[in-house]
Amino acid sequence: MALVRITQERSKIRCIETHKRTIEALGLRRINHSVVHEDTPQIRGMVHLVRYLVRVEPADASDARPEGAPAARKKVTRPAGRKKTGGKGGAKKRAKSLGASRAKSAGALRAKSDSRTKSAAGRKRKKRVPRS
Repeated sequence: MALVRITQERSKIRCIETHKRTIEALGLRRINHSVVHEDTPQIRGMVHLVRYLVRVEPADASDARPEGAPAARKKVTRPAGRKKTGGKGGAKKRAKSLGASRAKSAGALRAKSDSRTKSAAGRKRKKRVPRS
């Protein structure tokens, strides 16, 4: 069967929920993302529903991924401002600094909870009166 290349051209942000799900079902993830599908009536119907968001063109046989072939791997990127460390040295330093601050905050929390329990123990609890 013939193959078609479907490319998402517009954002799905202000779309109807069913159209968003159709884009997801076609396998499109972002603007300018392309997928190759067989040209079936089901795919054509889905494309017709979201025709204002996508572009359809015939695909070559070389565009399709062979059966069982793994998907392309995405390049791993670090968030902005994070440096690559030479090993676990940076993690140890962070753990030490976090440990000290956590210990201080844990001590303060314990002191607060102790004061609450002492005051609660001094008060008498009211007995509930059963309703009749």
